[in-house]
Amino acid sequence: MIRPAHSNSSIRRLSLFLAGLVLLLSGCATFREMSCEEFREARKETDYTTQYRLLETKSAEAARYYKPLPRNSLAVVRQYKMEVDPPEIRSCNHLEIRKEIYLLRKNDRNLVLEEIREFYTDDGTLIATKSEVVGDQMQASGYYAGNTPLPIPEKAPPGKYRIVSKLVLKRKNSSRTTVLARTSANFQVIARN
Repeated sequence: MIRPAHSNSSIRRLSLFLAGLVLLLSGCATFREMSCEEFREARKETDYTTQYRLLETKSAEAARYYKPLPRNSLAVVRQYKMEVDPPEIRSCNHLEIRKEIYLLRKNDRNLVLEEIREFYTDDGTLIATKSEVVGDQMQASGYYAGNTPLPIPEKAPPGKYRIVSKLVLKRKNSSRTTVLARTSANFQVIARN
């Protein structure tokens, strides 16, 4: 006896999935926006630190494409890019900051890598700065990808904003810093309905 490749329940699930996908792509289905109260509760449990991970395949590709670490350098960044998702957002939501870095560095425990993010209004006014040590996540040369959630508070005025991110190198017990790379991305806060 020959059995069909898919059971009726598998075909039914596939049909429901395809119907949902068609509705979503046609704009008939939308995701419910979080209320400001739900957002306040979600913020209590959200980790706002950047989480970097090493991408081994991209590390190997980048090593073939970019020049190696210069002989007398402690660290260099060959690529540093950032994007935000979504580029337009309402208050009481989280913007996701996505970053990619190709870092070459010496294996030295005294090196400290710090990421500094500055937030500006459209007219160039600095409204916030956040810094975090990320070197413990990037202890070796390689291609890294990272995500950071950014809360857009209820009182954030509608308008255009810019995030500037800098990767800074310093030595432990030293105040001297070197900016290895800089990148930026724009987003817009739109009025809540």
